[in-house]
Amino acid sequence: MPSISLPRDPGRPHLAILLAAAVLAAALSAGCDAVAPSDAGTAIGTSALSRPTATAQAGGTPTASVRTCAPPYPTGVPSTDTVFCVDPAAMAPARVLRIVDGDTLHVELGGRDETVRLYGINATERGQPCSDEATRRLGELAGNAVRLRPDARDRDQYGRLLRYVYSPSGLSVDAELVDEGLAHAWRTDGDLRLAIVGLEARASAGRRGCLWR
Repeated sequence: MPSISLPRDPGRPHLAILLAAAVLAAALSAGCDAVAPSDAGTAIGTSALSRPTATAQAGGTPTASVRTCAPPYPTGVPSTDTVFCVDPAAMAPARVLRIVDGDTLHVELGGRDETVRLYGINATERGQPCSDEATRRLGELAGNAVRLRPDARDRDQYGRLLRYVYSPSGLSVDAELVDEGLAHAWRTDGDLRLAIVGLEARASAGRRGCLWR
């Protein structure tokens, strides 16, 4: 390699030295910030933190109702659009013990195990079409706790409590099951009878759920 002669005067550094120092500093700085290809998978930066992530249920069937209930709650005569949500504040809270079928469950109420028959619906019996689907969906909607709303009749001929059943937020389990095509509307009596009958007609026309496909 040919030798390079530099001026001996320390007070007048050569321009080449300044250029070389600048190039070396830039290279060192870039080397500190660069990520080697083998490390790219573990680097954490802004783009990695903002990258969207897939949800566990992406593309799947939801396991809970998409409806949510919150104040202000609907008032007036219930309709097919407003029957889903009611203020749960005045209802009796109960802990769910087990699901019997699509329209019956056991709850702990006042320290006792009570069998509750949903007032506003009539699901198919066990072993019949749609029974398994209605039973499973009732379990999903009821969860671990419910609110119970009485109506004209307190108990049926079997001693079961007759109650409209709601989630703790005020979502009507009766209305949801009928609207999703998993149960028939009870047509004999009850404050919500006409609204839930309307939901059945809508579900039938739309061929929703296993009852109407």
